[in-house]
Amino acid sequence: MIGQTVSHYRITGRLGVGGMGIVYDAEDSKLGRSVALKFLTDELATDPDATRRLRREAQMLAQLNHPNICTIYEIDEYNGRAFLVMERLAGTNLKLHIARKTLDTPEVLDIAIQIAGALDRAHGSGIVHRDIKPGNIFVAEGGHVKVLDFGMAKAVAPDTAVSGDGSTIPGRPIGTANYMAPERILQMPLDGRCDLFSLGVVMYEMATGRLPFAGATPAETVGNILDKDPQPLTALAPRHPDALNAIVTRLTAKLPDDRYAAAEDVLLDLRTLADRIKASGWRNKLLGRFRT
Repeated sequence: MIGQTVSHYRITGRLGVGGMGIVYDAEDSKLGRSVALKFLTDELATDPDATRRLRREAQMLAQLNHPNICTIYEIDEYNGRAFLVMERLAGTNLKLHIARKTLDTPEVLDIAIQIAGALDRAHGSGIVHRDIKPGNIFVAEGGHVKVLDFGMAKAVAPDTAVSGDGSTIPGRPIGTANYMAPERILQMPLDGRCDLFSLGVVMYEMATGRLPFAGATPAETVGNILDKDPQPLTALAPRHPDALNAIVTRLTAKLPDDRYAAAEDVLLDLRTLADRIKASGWRNKLLGRFRT
């Protein structure tokens, strides 16, 4: 599709491809700005369920207005294929960001705070993302974080849980096993705490460069999530404080009731730790000046 004009968008390149969608770089000829166009893959273009999921993603994003959630401009059709028009971001996804560098504690906290802020906004609007993972988190230039891909998101009424399914294959939940909460794997009712579990896995990966529950096979990974506790992140990366490990351990508890009750509670602990580390850094600098 590169070089084609879709509505008033001229496609100039391909930004990425996932299991369900292809994202293209494009120019908006009416407003003179860069945008991203998301189409379903060729295999799914005629799948009614996939098209319905794409439209649901547009509806979810349209309800959310938050600096850490990707902005949607519109949904349209081209030759019978629905596509989303979204803001064009410059930077890389968190998966590549983790692979390229070792993250110190302040950066882990900064990224986690921004993700938690996005989840707080989504959960407050009755939306559970259900697919929080580094590939769906974008680190833009300057360290600004955007949560992407609400294609698997579900709307829930206050004080209720959404059905755990969402797969066209009975007994097999859609998503990446490494980041799934136990209740997602077991196809149980879900609420926002399943996203918090995934946030904990992402934080562990940011802090150590490793996944906490990874097995040699998907089945082993699932077994680890359900039955095993990961090695403390401070054992793998002792540069991080025990307080960070305590937050991640609580986020990745097997039972939802043992996790944080809400994203706003996670935000409080993350910001408190970030402020403590910042204050400690200034204190050490001042002491160093006095000593010299």
